[in-house]
Amino acid sequence: MEPRYLRQLAEIVDLGSLSRAAAALNVTQPTLSRNMKSLEAHVGAPLLKRGRYGVSPTAIGAALAREGRMIRDAMGQAEGELRQWRQGQEGRLRVAVGAMLARSIMPGFVAQLLQSKWNVGLRVSVDGAERLLDRVRRAEIDVAISPAQVHYAADDLTQTWMFEDRIGLYCGERHPLAGRRKVSVADLVAATWVTVGVLSGAQDTTAEILGKIGIQGAQTAIEFSGDVSMALNLVDTGHYLIAAPERLMRHLDDPRRFVRLPFSADMPRRDIALWRRRDMDEHPLIEEFSRRFLAYVQAQDEAQEQG
Repeated sequence: MEPRYLRQLAEIVDLGSLSRAAAALNVTQPTLSRNMKSLEAHVGAPLLKRGRYGVSPTAIGAALAREGRMIRDAMGQAEGELRQWRQGQEGRLRVAVGAMLARSIMPGFVAQLLQSKWNVGLRVSVDGAERLLDRVRRAEIDVAISPAQVHYAADDLTQTWMFEDRIGLYCGERHPLAGRRKVSVADLVAATWVTVGVLSGAQDTTAEILGKIGIQGAQTAIEFSGDVSMALNLVDTGHYLIAAPERLMRHLDDPRRFVRLPFSADMPRRDIALWRRRDMDEHPLIEEFSRRFLAYVQAQDEAQEQG
């Protein structure tokens, strides 16, 4: 089976048109049609269905298009590596973080990396906490910055501990509990909560976290996975509470003020670690990235203490 044809099939399926795919691939439409007929002959079944609004895949066509996308992505990655090598870069690093890190520490850290002119091609993506380690396993990314405590086996991965964090309970400035010197279990049970993506999936839900500190029966209005913006917007209205990592909330890249509720309890840990596959242990780019990230966080903590 010709890999090039699978890549072309993926382009046709994604664009829904042979003519648009031919233009994107810089080939003629007759050539593309011949290639698809050759692929169909090899498979022994139609791959595309032609309809009023373009083409769509058959069941086997959709399955082969998925493989074609992987080939396309791999070729794109290889071309990127070559481009960076020609530009004299030291290498390339793919990093993914959770939603809370993306809204707190990462914007300033990435800006510092750019100013330092570190000669490395860096790709940063954001994903739900429940998917980060799976993406490391599948070699889709090189590094995940994610909670150190996980609820499933991670024996095939290794972590470098970055910093300690604990869950805190927060409200917006307009919430009735915002001005309290002390909140009770009854106050928290009566409140309505939202859950952010960093606490879902592989991590505890808000109900589980509250249960660990003796708060049973609290109502969760909605759970957001993969994004924290909508959850913070709801908390800012003054009608909802949120459980979130304290250190990340202190570094939140947001002009609004969120109030940490004065509730005395042994709050669950939510430390942050840098995860990688075992075959990437002692990789020089990862080691340097880890060093720079930790130094940035420590500098930001010192600046907050002095301010």
